[in-house]
Amino acid sequence: MSIQIFTSYFYQVRFMSPHMVPMSTAFSDPKWFRGVHKDKKGVYNGLRAPVFAPGPKCEGLCYGPKNCSHLNASTECPFLSTYRKQLQELNYNDIISRIERLSYYIKDLEKFDEEPIAILLVHEAPNNPCSERQIIQEWFAANNHPITEWTKNCGC
Repeated sequence: MSIQIFTSYFYQVRFMSPHMVPMSTAFSDPKWFRGVHKDKKGVYNGLRAPVFAPGPKCEGLCYGPKNCSHLNASTECPFLSTYRKQLQELNYNDIISRIERLSYYIKDLEKFDEEPIAILLVHEAPNNPCSERQIIQEWFAANNHPITEWTKNCGC
């Protein structure tokens, strides 16, 4: 079993289908996403992938794009460099197993025919270089499971 995984951002949840399983990677979720519940389209909201949330070593390292001297240089950004090191400590097989178990649990619970698609959510839009998205995608690629950005037009 090798599940399809994408990254996206919270805004895109409104365009997802019930077989898509969005999981927050954020330290703090938008209020509307908190607490596990299904939205009006039948998509589960409130699911989390806390191992991808920036950890304590990342605290205080990001000052936002307006105050960033490392904009467009993620290898120099102290926050993203620290976040990259955090993900390097993760056990890929354990993480993929967790994602698959949760996604197939939702499939079994909801009895949809499509294969589930896991979508790891970040706050920032894809055009914002100050985002964990790139580091998450790099981590999956380094583990021979390249992932890309999900959009409502991807045909999934």
